[in-house]
Amino acid sequence: MAVSAMTTQAKILKVDNTRGRVSIEADIPALGQYPTRFIRWIGAGNAPAIGAEVLAAMEPTTRQARFLKDGTFTGEVIDGAEMPWQVNWQMSGAKPLEGGNGAGAGNTTAPAQTSRSGAAGASGGAIMDAGLRHRVDTQTLNDREAVRQAVAFGSSQGGNILADIDAVLEMAEKIAGWWNGRFLSRLAGDSPLVAHAESLGAVVTDVAPVVADVAPDVAPEAAPPSEPEVKNEAELRAWVERQGWSREAVLGTIQSLGSDSAREYLAVGGHTAQGLASILAERLA
Repeated sequence: MAVSAMTTQAKILKVDNTRGRVSIEADIPALGQYPTRFIRWIGAGNAPAIGAEVLAAMEPTTRQARFLKDGTFTGEVIDGAEMPWQVNWQMSGAKPLEGGNGAGAGNTTAPAQTSRSGAAGASGGAIMDAGLRHRVDTQTLNDREAVRQAVAFGSSQGGNILADIDAVLEMAEKIAGWWNGRFLSRLAGDSPLVAHAESLGAVVTDVAPVVADVAPDVAPEAAPPSEPEVKNEAELRAWVERQGWSREAVLGTIQSLGSDSAREYLAVGGHTAQGLASILAERLA
């Protein structure tokens, strides 16, 4: 998913003002499942208060230095090959969420919610939690990126694709379908049925193996490796070791998902240890 400027939900965890430079740490589902650190505040006035739940205007600046040092990238200029958690971000504005903690407001344990339309506090609109907000924001970014890629593709063919907006949108729809299909398949643990259900608005609440009914007088075939509840990377590693799979087989499966390690896979927003366990059991059983 190409990174670009976005307006998305954020919860401010830390604010550090050192020598006039304000640095923020915030929980931003659209940028990954872990808090985003060292966000530079460039907005007018004071940065949002710790605990504030806001719609933040986020802008990517450069690739993170650690991905230059390890050879992942060769330069700091962003070119579309990065994941959101591989770049540095700055926050140019923050609007308090209605019903959540605004800048300077007292803390509350109530979850932040926004309308499905994306406008905070829009009356009559369906509300969404941070997980659904992340999916909406990601698919919206994919749609915009698809239009950009459609225009670029048309230009590369030597024609002026902008002369026919219908042609742009037709091609962009195909590209966006591919981007969003891959995104939903990752959230669904590579299940096309779950991905299709999510595209229609369903939300995954639990992942469990299917247990087929076996008649008492029929000897069952050897069962595939069980899929216990694994809540984090440590439990996932312990479960994988009990299955007896080779390191090469496990690593090969993870690499086929676009990551070089389980840790890298789990660092991507929407990925879970339970989901990865399900994929490994399905492919290596």
